[in-house]
Amino acid sequence: MYVLNDPIARRYFVMNFFDGIMTTFGMVVGGAVSIGNSLGVLRAGIGASIAIMMSGFFGAYMSEKAEQKLELRELEKLLLRPLNGTILEKRGQEKIMRLAIIDAVSPFFGAIIPIIPFFLNLWGFISYNLAIISSLGLSFLLLISLGVYLGRLMDESPWKSALVFAIGGLIVGLLSSVFEHFIN
Repeated sequence: MYVLNDPIARRYFVMNFFDGIMTTFGMVVGGAVSIGNSLGVLRAGIGASIAIMMSGFFGAYMSEKAEQKLELRELEKLLLRPLNGTILEKRGQEKIMRLAIIDAVSPFFGAIIPIIPFFLNLWGFISYNLAIISSLGLSFLLLISLGVYLGRLMDESPWKSALVFAIGGLIVGLLSSVFEHFIN
């Protein structure tokens, strides 16, 4: 699988999946109580998911395109010939698109997965309070899973990495709660 084998793609996936989780987590902690209903949480969550997805795609696409052009220019100077239309240019364009897609999809799913409990509430399967608790629990489960993955990847304690990610979630939760308190 491309994401797991390419270090840049893997880095984009992890960073942006993490961003998506944290975005939704902060929104649920800071806003679920004041919003007061699943439809409002879902509207905000889906809107944030789409925004972070499009931001990821265009940000990665444009920055990777610029880097690719710089690399090709440097290579052209060394080879004393243009590389337009070559396999190098084509492979570079494919890589740009793959990375942009990874940078878009990973935060989208990182943000969407934690709001699934609000769909369950909207459809009458669980209570609103259980949706909030489930969303927060799901967010922590995803953060811990990401930490375990990175810990194993680095040949370090997976639980230490999981703890770092969980602490990050607690900090976001605390800051979101504080700001929510001051706004209300």
